[in-house]
Amino acid sequence: MSYKYSAGDRELGDIKYEGDPAETQIDFEDDFIALKTGGNQVLIVSGSNVGVGIAVPGYNLHIAGASSAVTFIDGAANTDAFLRLGNGGVLKSYIKHGSGGNMVITNETADKDIIFNVKDATTEREALRINGDVAEVVVNEGSDSLVDFRVESNNSTHMLFVDGANDTVGVGTSTPGSALHVNASFATAIAGKTSNYTLTGGDHTILVSCSSGNVTLTLPTAVGCTGRMYIIKRIDDSANAANINSNGSENIEGSTDSASVPGMSSIVLQSDGSGWWKVAEYIKAP
Repeated sequence: MSYKYSAGDRELGDIKYEGDPAETQIDFEDDFIALKTGGNQVLIVSGSNVGVGIAVPGYNLHIAGASSAVTFIDGAANTDAFLRLGNGGVLKSYIKHGSGGNMVITNETADKDIIFNVKDATTEREALRINGDVAEVVVNEGSDSLVDFRVESNNSTHMLFVDGANDTVGVGTSTPGSALHVNASFATAIAGKTSNYTLTGGDHTILVSCSSGNVTLTLPTAVGCTGRMYIIKRIDDSANAANINSNGSENIEGSTDSASVPGMSSIVLQSDGSGWWKVAEYIKAP
């Protein structure tokens, strides 16, 4: 093995070791250092750039391989392996494989985002944003997304599709024609009640039976749930009463009086954000 030192055309000297002289060689020039193995330059220091497997490094650290290039950051057992990024010596973000087995990408700058971009031909577009300021996952912020948002199932390429350009959402369709277009069956909550009950945000259809006595259903506040609908269906024909009360001083049909549901009849109530209105009603024929 032979180490040859030179600066430009001037040879500075040799240090020889046992081995093949052609196997390893280090050359020193005014702005260039190379470590050679088998006649090939494997480690290059050129100006402020360092290259591994490339003769002319174009970056501070430039790694190239004949078939593939691999960089391995290996932490000790039960510790984290980090790739840290910063500005002016200040840590700004990092990628790590945690000792618990999770892959973690962290932006250390408060209220800033993590953004994933893609190239649409020659145009760079934002594909996905994790917004640190409002703690949201955002697709198509700034109307810049390559595609809006699509989730595939085993049998449908558009099981869920958000068309940002047309402000529509499709379930089972790639061409939603309304704000919400469901091209499949859908279900809502349904529950039976035989005693007094206060409705919640998890309710939709209530089957009420008054066979054992009067039943009072109390609506939640209409504030903060504009558009919410409840279907109240009475499933008995007894003489007992099924009454619906509003929340506090809020109104039903503009009145603080209770609404009643006759036997085997039904009522649909909807919130306008301040009170409740009957938007449909079925009264059993006498």
